[in-house]
Amino acid sequence: MKKLYISIAQLWRAMRLVWVSAPGWTVVNVVVATVQGVIPVASLYLTKLLVDAGVAWLAQPALGSAQAAVVLLLVPVAGLLAVGGICGVLAAISSEAQSSAVSNHVQGILQAKALEVDYQCYENPAFHDTMRMAHGEAMSRPTRMTHNLTQSLRDALTLLAVAGVLAASHLYLAPLVLLAVIPGTVARVLNSRRMHAWQLRHMADERYAAYLNMLLTSVGFAKETRVFGHGPTILKQFRGMRERLRSGRLQLTRDRLLRQALADLLSLAVVAGGVALVALRLKTGQMAFSVGDVALLFRAFQRAKGALSGWLSSLTSLYEDSIFISHFYDFMALPASIRSPTIPQSLPASMTEGVALEAVSFRYPGTEREVLRDVSLAIRPGEHVAIVGENGAGKTTLAKLICRLYDPDSGRITIDGTDIRDVKIEELRGWMSVLFQDYARYFMSAEENIRMGDVSLPPHDARIQQAARRAGADTVIAELPQGYATPLGRLFDGGVELSVGQWQRVALARTLVRESSLVLLDEHTSALDPKAERAVLHQLFDSVKGKTVMIISHRLTTVTMVDRIIVMERGRVVEQGSHAELLARGGRYAALFVAEGGVGGRTETESCSS
Repeated sequence: MKKLYISIAQLWRAMRLVWVSAPGWTVVNVVVATVQGVIPVASLYLTKLLVDAGVAWLAQPALGSAQAAVVLLLVPVAGLLAVGGICGVLAAISSEAQSSAVSNHVQGILQAKALEVDYQCYENPAFHDTMRMAHGEAMSRPTRMTHNLTQSLRDALTLLAVAGVLAASHLYLAPLVLLAVIPGTVARVLNSRRMHAWQLRHMADERYAAYLNMLLTSVGFAKETRVFGHGPTILKQFRGMRERLRSGRLQLTRDRLLRQALADLLSLAVVAGGVALVALRLKTGQMAFSVGDVALLFRAFQRAKGALSGWLSSLTSLYEDSIFISHFYDFMALPASIRSPTIPQSLPASMTEGVALEAVSFRYPGTEREVLRDVSLAIRPGEHVAIVGENGAGKTTLAKLICRLYDPDSGRITIDGTDIRDVKIEELRGWMSVLFQDYARYFMSAEENIRMGDVSLPPHDARIQQAARRAGADTVIAELPQGYATPLGRLFDGGVELSVGQWQRVALARTLVRESSLVLLDEHTSALDPKAERAVLHQLFDSVKGKTVMIISHRLTTVTMVDRIIVMERGRVVEQGSHAELLARGGRYAALFVAEGGVGGRTETESCSS
C-alpha cells in the first residue's frame, strides 16, 4: 500500500510537471482526446443503424425509403471519419509539440540542478548513478507519460460510453470484459517492477561500460590507447561487460514475453467464453435482436475490451513511468549543504585585514583521514603568498575551502573578519579568480575560452586581449589561423589543438580576465618549460601588483619571488617565511628546495641564465 501511495504521489507530481511544461498543448491534447473518446461510440451506433438499413434494403429492394436511409446514413459516417482524421492529425501535432516542450523543460531544470548541487557530489560515485538514471529516464519518460495520459483519458471516455451500451443490453458482459484484461495488466506491472529492480542492480555496470566506451572513443585517451597498446584490452573488457548486460536484458525479455503470452492466453479464454455465451443465448432464443443489434453488441464488446485494455495498459505504463521517473525526483531532491545565508553579509571592495584561516580541519565526506588539521594562517591584503609542500600535503584542498566548494569540519575562514559562510556564494566566488590544477579546456574559440572567466564582459572586449598578454597567451593566439576567433581543440570543424603548456596559458588568461581582489593559482605554470615559466611569472607578478595572490605549487623553484612561503606537510603548516629566511633556517623547506635542484639560494634557472 505504501509503494502504491508513493507511485500515485509521483504520478501526480509528474502530471504537474507536464502541465507546467506545456499548459496550452496539454489543453489541446485533452480536447482532442475527449473527441477521440466519443467517436467510437458514435461509430458503433451509426454502424447499427447502417446495418439495419442495409438489411431492410436487401429484404425489399424496391422500397425507396430503405435505400434513402442507407444513403442518408452514409453522410454522418463520412463526417465521423473526417472528424476522426482531423483529430488524428491534431493529436499527432499537439503530442509532438507537448513532448518537445516537456523534454526541453525537464532538461533545463536538470541542468540547473546539476549547477546547484554541491561540488562534493561530483566526487561521489552514488551521485553519478543517480544523475545518469535521472538524465537517461527523465528525458524520455515525460514524453511517454504525456502519451499515456492522453491515451488513458481517451480510452476511459470510450470505455464509459461503450459500457453504457453494454449495460443497456446485457449487463453480464461487463465483468467478462474486466476479466479479459486483468491478466495482461498484472503481467505488465510485474514486468515493470522487475525491469526497474534489474536496472538499479546494474546501474554502476552501465556507467562503467559507458566509461570504457569513452576510453576507446574520446580524444583525451586516443594517444595512450595507441602508444601503450591497451586499446584491445579495454575493448575486450567493454565487450564482456556489454555481453553480460545484454544477457541479463535478454533474460528479462524472455521472462516478460512468457508472462505476457500466458496473460494473453487467459484473456483469449475469457473472450472465447463470452462469445460462446452470446452465441448460446442467440441459439436458444434468449436474445431477440436485429442484425444491427447483434453487430452493435459484438463491436461494443470488442470496443469495450480494447478500451479497457488500453486504459489499464496506459495506467500500467504510467505506474511504470512513475517508478522510473522517481530517479528524476531523487536527483532533484539532492540537498545542497553549501548554501548562501538567509541574511548575507557583504565583502569589502578592497581588503583591509586580509584572508585568515582559524584552526581549520577538514576530511573529505565518506573518508576518515584528515586532509587538513588545525590549520591557522593569515594572508595580508596585497600580499603574494605561496603554499608549498609535497603531493598530498593539503594545498589544493585549502584552495577548495577558500572557494567554498567545501566547508571545513571545524574552524572558520574569514575575509576582513567576516566568515565566508556568511557571504552570498555568488558574491564570494565573484570576488576571486581561480586557476585550478585540473583546469577546463573549452572547445570554443580562443576568445570564448578566456571570456569564460568573466561572462559579464561583452564579446571582443579589450580586457580579453589584455588578459591574454598578461598570461603570455597572446603569442599563442597570434599564430592561430583566425586569431581569437579560432576554435580550440579538434572536436569541431576548423578547430586547432594546443599543447598542454599553451592550454595552460589560455586558462591563466581566463583567470586574469576577471577583476578580483584575490587570485588563487594552483600549479599555474606546471606545464611550461623553465624559460617560459620565468617569463610568465615575471609578467604575472607585474600584472597583479596590489592584489592578494595565493600560489599553490610543489615546484619550489617557481615561488622564490613571493613575499612569503607557507610550507605544508600532512595537512599542517610546518614553516613559513621568505625564501631567504626559510633557507637560512635549514628546515623542511630548505631540504625540499635542495632536493629539487636549488643551488646556493638560487634556482638552477637563475644560475643558468646569469
